[in-house]
Amino acid sequence: MKRFLLTPLLVTLSLAHTALAWDPLGHMLISQIAEDQLTPAAKTKIAEAMATFGRKEGDYDFVSAACWMDDIRARTRDYNEWHYVNLPFTAEGTPVPEGGNPPDVIWGLRQCLEKLQGEASPEDKAEALVMLLHLEGDVHQPLHTTSDDDAGGNKREIANLRSPKVDLLFSKGNNLHYFWDSAYRRVFKDGKAEASFYAPVYLPSQPLKGHQEALPMVREQASLIEKEFPKTVVPDAGDPMTWALESHRLGYDFGYGKLPKPQSDNTYHLTQAYIDEARDIARKQVAIAGYRLGELLNAIYGQ
Repeated sequence: MKRFLLTPLLVTLSLAHTALAWDPLGHMLISQIAEDQLTPAAKTKIAEAMATFGRKEGDYDFVSAACWMDDIRARTRDYNEWHYVNLPFTAEGTPVPEGGNPPDVIWGLRQCLEKLQGEASPEDKAEALVMLLHLEGDVHQPLHTTSDDDAGGNKREIANLRSPKVDLLFSKGNNLHYFWDSAYRRVFKDGKAEASFYAPVYLPSQPLKGHQEALPMVREQASLIEKEFPKTVVPDAGDPMTWALESHRLGYDFGYGKLPKPQSDNTYHLTQAYIDEARDIARKQVAIAGYRLGELLNAIYGQ
């Protein structure tokens, strides 16, 4: 893979929605795959940073910390706009930056990288690391970089999306956006977009407990994704803008481009073909995000 560009780009892109990105299991899968790539030197320094972070925020480890930026939404809205960027559609299907101002996910990644590579306190660097774990995942979710005047799919109801109560804690309902948040584990069964595995049931007031209980499942599923999509699937190390444009292309070409037409009640019924291909795309994106994150952290911490 090519070397990472550790000086991020400053961009101004349009904003529209504030939904979550990958669900908690998705974020932890990305972090687990990244952890599997770390060198011994990087692991040692990251463990020190996580200990610093833990003294302030609780017993998050490297994998569960990928969920922290969503967990804190209950107490602050300061980072809501950091999770996404909407690149507008054009007639040719290419994104054209226009209007809008940061913060957005590309700007957020830039802030994290600048802090990690510059002069900052150990506490600030530790928080930047944890935010990087999350935002690297966000930018690889196709509907976090794409919208069709529908808040990234949040306004398109999916009639055959089946989600247990624990999953719905992390969404605003059975909509297209949440389908893509969990597409990496969706299968077609009895006419429904069913989940192939679920998170443990836990109280919304105790997210860390739930994340920790899910860790064995996350390690098992991450291993399966790594075997399905080895490191050679990463097209380029790239930079935040590259990642956003790649995701936008997937959102434009497939997420919306192959979406079945709405039914008479303006809801959408996802076909088996759409669900199966979306699962493959999402699992590959989870793998790519994890591999890129691991290499990025090795470049920062492995010296």
